[in-house]
Amino acid sequence: MNKLLIAAMMMAALSACSQEAKQETKEAASAVASEVKDAAASATDAAASSAQAAASKVEDTAAKAASEVKEAPASEAKPAEKTEAAPADEKKDASSAKVDGKAVFEANCKMCHGGTIPGAPVVGKNDDWAPRIKQGKETLHKHALEGFNSMPAKGGNTNLSDDEVKAAADYMANQSGAKF
Repeated sequence: MNKLLIAAMMMAALSACSQEAKQETKEAASAVASEVKDAAASATDAAASSAQAAASKVEDTAAKAASEVKEAPASEAKPAEKTEAAPADEKKDASSAKVDGKAVFEANCKMCHGGTIPGAPVVGKNDDWAPRIKQGKETLHKHALEGFNSMPAKGGNTNLSDDEVKAAADYMANQSGAKF
């Protein structure tokens, strides 16, 4: 049953991660779901029957996620650039001060930066974040907004404003040793 829970958590992570991470997670979730399904098939009680149904559901969800990864248009990979003409001072004042970075993190970033996805720096693990913090706040914001390595722009949620992304990045960094 623990493996089923892990598989379900892995599937939930798919909705907020890059296509590469989605594919890796989908493959791992499918493998775990297959193991659970096989184990459930050999059992004869009602609990095994429900575990098998749940494993089938996880496999179906994995297949659906895989098709979404394949069907995602290239335009969703990077958002269109905004052409705002606000002065730099105004942008700094309006940035993360008005936005609750923790709330943005909890709703959008925690799935990957909470330790679910290998390679994503885990909030609170100073060693994971030290090299990123060392590059400075501006670079951290740039990577969060534009994407970096396997992380997509704005963490894959193009509906987030730049200020929300910056506030979440600041929150994660500050929870991991920064003083932004």
